[in-house]
Amino acid sequence: MKTIKLLIFLMVASLGMQSCRKDSDIIDVTPSNPQTGLTVQGSVMGTVVDENGQAVVDALVTYGNLTKSTDDYGVFQFNNETLYSDGTYIKVEKEGYFLGSRKFYPVANATSRIKIEIMPMVEVASFASSAGEKVQFEGTEIAFGNNSLMKKDGSDYNGNVKVFAQYLDPTILATLDQMPGDLTAINAGGERVGLTSFGMIAVELRDDSGNELQVKTGMSVEVTTPVPAALIASAPQTIPMWHFDEEAGTWVEEGEATLINGVYETNLTHFSFWNYDVPSNFINLSGSILNRGIPVQNVLVKITNTSNGTNGSGITNDNGVFGGYVPNGEELILEVYDQCGSLIYTTTVGPYSEDVVLDPFNLNILVDQVSLSGTVVSCSGEPSDATYVVVEQADFTSVLSLDQNNAFEANIFYCNSESELTVGAIDPINSLASANSMFSVDGDVDAGILELCEESVNQHLYYQYGDQEINFSNGQQDSVFLGYSVQIIPVTGAPDKELYTVTVLEWITGNVFNIVLLYQEGSPLQTVTVPVSDAGFTATGVASIQKVAQGGKEYITATGTLSEIDITNAALYDSSYNPLLFSLAIEL
Repeated sequence: MKTIKLLIFLMVASLGMQSCRKDSDIIDVTPSNPQTGLTVQGSVMGTVVDENGQAVVDALVTYGNLTKSTDDYGVFQFNNETLYSDGTYIKVEKEGYFLGSRKFYPVANATSRIKIEIMPMVEVASFASSAGEKVQFEGTEIAFGNNSLMKKDGSDYNGNVKVFAQYLDPTILATLDQMPGDLTAINAGGERVGLTSFGMIAVELRDDSGNELQVKTGMSVEVTTPVPAALIASAPQTIPMWHFDEEAGTWVEEGEATLINGVYETNLTHFSFWNYDVPSNFINLSGSILNRGIPVQNVLVKITNTSNGTNGSGITNDNGVFGGYVPNGEELILEVYDQCGSLIYTTTVGPYSEDVVLDPFNLNILVDQVSLSGTVVSCSGEPSDATYVVVEQADFTSVLSLDQNNAFEANIFYCNSESELTVGAIDPINSLASANSMFSVDGDVDAGILELCEESVNQHLYYQYGDQEINFSNGQQDSVFLGYSVQIIPVTGAPDKELYTVTVLEWITGNVFNIVLLYQEGSPLQTVTVPVSDAGFTATGVASIQKVAQGGKEYITATGTLSEIDITNAALYDSSYNPLLFSLAIEL
């Protein structure tokens, strides 16, 4: 069977939650075009991850004129907004990454789920614009002519060119999370169509100062892109080209490519995301997944076209609903996978010639799952409408939304009978968290009441000396790296000691230093030494070292005023630097 990915089936609820920090303020205005059509009132909860599946913190997320920042779990939310049922478009920006985006199809009075993987801007080549260059990456070649580039204002550019590029393989399911928007498009006749991809590329050009460059008006560059081996047999001789319009949130037809010796050849007049696709008509298919009558959130639903093996996937929303566009007139296989990647249900549906809402699928699975429920309250008033519940089990994290009564109920599938669930609530608006609750999975779980009474902790390093203040947060991965190792020291007749060596790497300065923390249950006060090489001293003193378990995570924290000073460089040291105020939190 061919392994073409039919990348037009995108779920109302596409999200696998993983990663807490404050949301930015909402600018309460109506989203501007290009989003038009039928509207519904609803919410969206999303997560932004990197190429390793790790949460991306402090990414800027935009819906129309509304903006949010992702928190420490990579989570963002837009609550009780006017959304577009025929396609709501959300963009994600983060320094050092290509633009990320997603188009999804919300349901009234429900929380849609989306997942966006943003790709790092990897420099694949640099060259002098006057000389031109043939740039190669992942089998793709771009032939730049001499003096073929211009600045953003349209003036000629003469200087060094940095090329950032990535190829997106349509036979890899991860491409669904990486590609912009979804694979609906506007063809040359102005009609909306669905696309089946035979390959995508993302290309951006920059000068040495990071300013955007483009192909000079009236010129083009030659591009060749390989067709995956699994698609060669079905690849058309000529195929339309489509660029992604980042403002309109859709693919737009522009030109065509020709298949020659297993690669598509074309000429492009500008760069963004480009796609080699066959257009087709489509219908909207939707349905819902239940287990024992309870909606199943955050499970993967996969749709496969039986005639050619093309497929697409997404993840259910808070009501267990999935939906999106599929080709009309085709028989389809519907498969449901749990959070562990195991197939738990399959059936055949279709063909359909018009939009269809399938009857609910009630799985009635009794093993390897629990029904988890509970309520969230706050010690300082009502939880904010951005509050959510984090469920950790082994290496998998789920995020559950709350209903209007601040309650939650969901089916959680687990990977083995030894699993435990760690449950905690997060209120990112008010910077509050609940203490973690631990449950075995030997039956349905009533998590009871999760109380938002603790100030939420996030990974950071803070120190202040004199009038200098240094603050590295979890959202500054591009400027600092925080890592740790731990050594267990057995103690007879007392709790073991845990020796944590925290490594700090400042990317900009290249400084690397270690902070050693000694933790022993019942003995929170320990001596800590912090080197500050840029200021010519090392500070030592007693700090409070504790473990904090909240919001589904665990941290080791250290806070203190360090006044024992060892001068390491008298030329840099100032007496006002004593004492050093110090705070550190590392996620374990």
